Amino acid sequence: GDGGEAIETFQGEKSIGGGSVSMACKTLARLTHGEPYDGDYMQVAPPAVHSVIPLCKIGNDDTGNKLVSLLENCGSACRNVSTKAMKVERDRDQEARTALAVLPIYQDGRRGCFFDAASNSTFTPEQLVQMMSEAAAAGPESGMSESAPSLPIGAFLFGYPHLLPMMQGEALAHIFDKARTFMEDGGVIALDLNGVPDTDYPSKTTTRSVADLRNDPVLGPALPHVDILHMNEDELVNLTGCQIEGTDASQLEDEFNIASAVSLFLMCGVAVVAVTRGKRGCFISCNDMERFEKSKALPSSWVDCTTKLDALELPPGTRINTNGAGDSFTSGLLISALIRHTGMTVPTDRSVQSSAQGSTRSAEDFRAQS
Repeated sequence: GDGGEAIETFQGEKSIGGGSVSMACKTLARLTHGEPYDGDYMQVAPPAVHSVIPLCKIGNDDTGNKLVSLLENCGSACRNVSTKAMKVERDRDQEARTALAVLPIYQDGRRGCFFDAASNSTFTPEQLVQMMSEAAAAGPESGMSESAPSLPIGAFLFGYPHLLPMMQGEALAHIFDKARTFMEDGGVIALDLNGVPDTDYPSKTTTRSVADLRNDPVLGPALPHVDILHMNEDELVNLTGCQIEGTDASQLEDEFNIASAVSLFLMCGVAVVAVTRGKRGCFISCNDMERFEKSKALPSSWVDCTTKLDALELPPGTRINTNGAGDSFTSGLLISALIRHTGMTVPTDRSVQSSAQGSTRSAEDFRAQS
């Protein structure tokens, strides 16, 4: 404001876990539990992922303590979220501070945002790799399922690299390369985008080339390591310069432009690219067999597949909150890949039957970024 001393009133506050880690953990904890806390709690059967390990930088402060509590509560009913690695890193760095966003919501529907990146701005690849290594070697926390220590690590889901200045470009590629070494058969690496800045292209109709994407300072070197890449259509426009009008009259042209832009990421080495479009659903495109053979944990039945899914129509009066929608979508798509890899579907042909003969053990899931 203008620096005056006027008192502004407000009607209460609510603290929730924000950011990639918190939003994804909520979905993963609900989709992957294998041992219900009691007989009344719904069980997803069979579980493809047994435990979720959030990895993010927090401080020994009230905000960090609250975030740990919120994450643990995500899995309280099914004992499948372990915050041990976060706590160890917090105790190791006494100077760390937890990132915090304050969002005032005004009576007319507008909202603001005050954001303190805190230790997100200094979180290093070395620190994250050390957390991954310790999490891979350690057993579960007290209160978690006793079977967790024997389970392999199946996936690494990384969120919001544009908001982590120390984990971009070659540093991000290094993180993914190290993550492979901690996972069975190299696991599945998923990348969820947020905070992609607007472009300075002279025209939105100027589409970037494959060479442009490979030289992108944030994503370029890491793209060949990514098995599942998610972004929304605005982020696709910002990254590629493609044109999306978003009208009924432009629907066919928009879908063509989206497919063309997505193909750039496939040519850069990404295995699966998913673009969410809000009420218009999503578009998913998969690479060829040569790329899938580099990631053994991906389901071979997805090779060369492309699909367009409409958004589900919710019942009238449903309260819609889109916060974390992209994180939930990415988490669900990742779980779908793990389930199909383990053969947890009804075999319909030889390729699915072959998949069913592969590993059927449960997997653990890493999660990075606050």
